[in-house]
Amino acid sequence: MMGLFRGLKRGSKVGLALVSALVLLVTAALAAEETVTLGEYEVSFDLGNYSGYTLEFEEVPYATVDGEEYTSRVCWIQGDRMMMIALTDFGVPMAATSSLTRRAVTSYLNNAQCKNIQTHEIDISGKPAILGLGERPSGETLVCAVYWPDIHDVNGTLYGQVDCTIASEASVELTEMLLNSIYVKLPGEEEAVMQVRSESDRIEL
Repeated sequence: MMGLFRGLKRGSKVGLALVSALVLLVTAALAAEETVTLGEYEVSFDLGNYSGYTLEFEEVPYATVDGEEYTSRVCWIQGDRMMMIALTDFGVPMAATSSLTRRAVTSYLNNAQCKNIQTHEIDISGKPAILGLGERPSGETLVCAVYWPDIHDVNGTLYGQVDCTIASEASVELTEMLLNSIYVKLPGEEEAVMQVRSESDRIEL
């Protein structure tokens, strides 16, 4: 998780040292919906009429609690403020408990030196998620959400192999649009379907 946060500081030598793949720069199309490929997964999101951003891709190491290192594939959405989508495939199913997911969120915000951290249970793409908000040293708000796109029930226990981390320093409006539209297509699915939330189901910050 620290690697993902350090990558947020793209001008730093540490952030550049974490890059393990060629960084690709793509000018965002005028079309509202974007579909990007992160490893074996297609990720779709919709930022409405906002077109003032570019997309960059990289891979960074991701250290787990047991010390093993996995690769996170990251999409940076660079506009007035940074947004990030990162997928980490652990290779084997893990118990995707709410406490584990909450620890991942608070760890991300703590590594960003946030204070006054608050976490909330929400749904992203119809899957359970944890949303966290923290106050940066600058006084600005950093948002982080984590969920498991492939979460499934096995005898009453939820398991997931892939976690999706979303972080945003952007405006409330753009952050809400990202959280409410993101969809991770799993291998074997015929097509990714952009989910349209009802007003009562929408995530609001």
